[in-house]
Order: sequence, then C-alpha cells, then structure tokens
Amino acid sequence: MSDLARRFIVGMGVVGVGVWSAAPALAQQGGGDEGPEPRVMTVTTFDVPWQDRGEVFPFMRKYVLPTTQLNPKVINFRVMIHNWGSDASQVVIAAEYARFEDIQAECGQPCDDYEKAHAAPKEGEDGYDAFVQARDLFLKYYGRHRDEIYVSFMDGARVEGTMMGTVGLPEDQGNGGGE
Repeated sequence: MSDLARRFIVGMGVVGVGVWSAAPALAQQGGGDEGPEPRVMTVTTFDVPWQDRGEVFPFMRKYVLPTTQLNPKVINFRVMIHNWGSDASQVVIAAEYARFEDIQAECGQPCDDYEKAHAAPKEGEDGYDAFVQARDLFLKYYGRHRDEIYVSFMDGARVEGTMMGTVGLPEDQGNGGGE
C-alpha cells in the first residue's frame, strides 16, 4: 500500500480510537437481535476550491480512493461534492462498514494489485513533476480535513429502496399502537 493511501486510511481510523470502547455499547442500543445490525460510517470532509478540483480529483481517483473502493470490508462508499448550501468547496468522503474493527482492516490483495499496476512515478521518471504537484495540492487541502465516525442504526434505515426495519416506532415499544 502506498504511503499516501496508508496515511489516508489510518487518518480515517485514528479518529475512532477515542470512541473505541463506546462504539460497541452504542451499537447495541440500535438493533440487537430484533433487527439489522448497526453499521459504522466514517465521514471525512475537506474543502477544495473549484479551480483546483481538475487537478485534485484525478489525483484522488488514481492514488487515494482505490484503497477504500477496493477494500472488501467496505460495504458502501461515496465521494460527494457540494451541490447546494453554504460551502461550494466542500468534499465529503463516506464509507460504511459492518463493524468498527473493519475501519482499520487491511485491504490486502485487491489494493496490492492496484497499487502495483498504478505505482506513483519515481523521481526522474516521466510524470514525476506532475505527480508531485498534484500530490502537494491534494495534501494542501486534505491536510485540514475533518474525520467523524458514526453508528448507523439500521432498524430505521432505507437502503437501495428497501426498508431495513420498521417505519416509525415498533408497536411493542412505548405508545406504538393500541395503548
């Protein structure tokens, strides 16, 4: 795994160390045996001005994102850009995992194969200067990123058009029906 990709993955996971002991307790509140297991979501945000996206995004797609896209522990993955609201430069990277431990799991063979086929140019090789310029621009913006880790309770989620649990409060909890 490339050093840059490793720093990206570790950066996303390091935030979770502080909530490591809280995550299992939080996860048990949401689903338990009665519904789908909770999921863990990592959300990384940073700002990239429009004028630099043409250089930063291709770099991200080639050297940064594949380590998450190919990771077998990642259930869902999205890169979102601002469409409407207060900050047009915002970029959001969200990944969904089945368990908290999966955040720091090694990608393994899929990433090793990709990185071997798409190695960054070395100093003196064609494309090295362009690589360094794009890398430095990416790091300029990513260096101020923010990481968050959330537990997503699946008993009220809707995934790909399908409800994962019930709509509203289940009847056996509180004033859910006939009381």
